[in-house]
Amino acid sequence: MTLTDEGHYGPKQLNLLKNVWGEGFLSPGGSEEIDEIVKNVDVKNLNVLDIGCGCGGAALHLIEHHNAAFVTGIDVEPLVIQRAKELADEKGLGDKTKFILVTPGPIDLEDESLDMVFSKETFLHISDKQKLLENIFRILKPNGVIAAGDWMRIDENPPSPQMRAYIEAEGLDMFMCSLNKYENLLNNTGFTDIKIRDRNEWYLERAKKEILEIRGPLYEKVVDAIGTEEAEGAIQIWEKLIGVLEIGEHRPGHFTAIKD
Repeated sequence: MTLTDEGHYGPKQLNLLKNVWGEGFLSPGGSEEIDEIVKNVDVKNLNVLDIGCGCGGAALHLIEHHNAAFVTGIDVEPLVIQRAKELADEKGLGDKTKFILVTPGPIDLEDESLDMVFSKETFLHISDKQKLLENIFRILKPNGVIAAGDWMRIDENPPSPQMRAYIEAEGLDMFMCSLNKYENLLNNTGFTDIKIRDRNEWYLERAKKEILEIRGPLYEKVVDAIGTEEAEGAIQIWEKLIGVLEIGEHRPGHFTAIKD
């Protein structure tokens, strides 16, 4: 049994991740990791698209702390879109955000209509990375920027048995590629000024701290949120995650690039 029985991000998963990663965030590092992804990007006054916006944590942070003019968030999960809208209203940012439930496929936005595309740990769920990047290139204005974080693998070889066991435990679609492949795809698409960063070492240490917190001070909160059986299952998933980070096969990373 996984935590994703109600869909990729059902109530159990959202309750767990809120306790571990913070309100509004569905991926590691919370607001600090958002800052890392965009630390070399001037987001001020930009019109931004957040692909896989989840519960809106990144979108709201880009407005509150990086002065983005407007952020449109898209996601395929109804519950996270609902929560993103609620959080935006709670923060008084409903007039600077729009959160849209979409179906998988090409992004339905006009050519050269956006200043920036942001995403965090979403591209791994999309199998055709080339088409994805071509679509992003199409909707960006000249000099527009893509800034993304994603879960990746060390190379393009078939996943090891250890990695396959981890992916199966997560219960999510994961089409991970390497950071080098992203660099090649960005270049082939026409992006320039490509910068890539490997974050394996950072996330290995982060995941070790997370599991200690889940076993320790967060345990009762996690049990209250998802139940004892699911809490123990979550700990087992984290153990498998740490294993593939330790062998270096799971390699989260960041990249930024410009459309000339």
